[in-house]
Amino acid sequence: MGLLIRADAQGTRLRGRRALVVGGSGGIGRAVSYMLAAQGASVVVHGGHDGERLDQVVRYIKNHGGVARKLLKRIDRAADFLPSLEDIGDIDILVVSFGPVFYGSIEQTDPVEWARLTELNLVLPGILVSRFLPPMQRRRWGRIVLFGGPRSAPQGGFREIPAYSAAKAGVESLCRSAARSTGNANISINVVSPGYVDTEYLDDATREELRRRAPRKTLIPPERVARIVRNLVCAEEPDVHGAVIPVDQGLG
Repeated sequence: MGLLIRADAQGTRLRGRRALVVGGSGGIGRAVSYMLAAQGASVVVHGGHDGERLDQVVRYIKNHGGVARKLLKRIDRAADFLPSLEDIGDIDILVVSFGPVFYGSIEQTDPVEWARLTELNLVLPGILVSRFLPPMQRRRWGRIVLFGGPRSAPQGGFREIPAYSAAKAGVESLCRSAARSTGNANISINVVSPGYVDTEYLDDATREELRRRAPRKTLIPPERVARIVRNLVCAEEPDVHGAVIPVDQGLG
């Protein structure tokens, strides 16, 4: 985990902006939460089940001069998340860094897993874009960053994660469709597709296996993915819009 530079020492390009990071208490999402706070945004950090870890992230941001509040809500069905958002106010920046993965072949993926992976990896981002994009259009400013799967340019096929990759292909279509609806407002919506990222969710065996598969034989720190997100949300003009951006060391 990289250190958050004190917000009062930053060129706070996002001062006055409010951000929501879904899945912001761990992994890539945590690095994005720190980055947004360091850039001056007021950050609503969502965590799904670990209240202590969420408290640590919010406390860390505040201790380093940032502004943050927590949103603890387990998400099993996408629509059930919407009532939790009623009191958070306007959101200028939406980052959805959340979605389970299931390792199993087509034959091993049962109807329950197909439904769960589609619900949380595609329906949830879709509902959130539908919820937050219209107010961004009225205010004529907004930034949305969604996350795709590996080998996404073009979207590849996978023997071991077919349901996950299918849902993430839908996220790419969602991004492009939403981008076509923004007109000339200062809004951008993009998908970042990481490769093998070194997060706390990996056990030692998985970490070693992914390192072996990685093109450079090393995993990507979450902070480097957060830098790409920073470039997208801090851009003065939405020249990168409706794009799928691989951050995978050339994995495809």
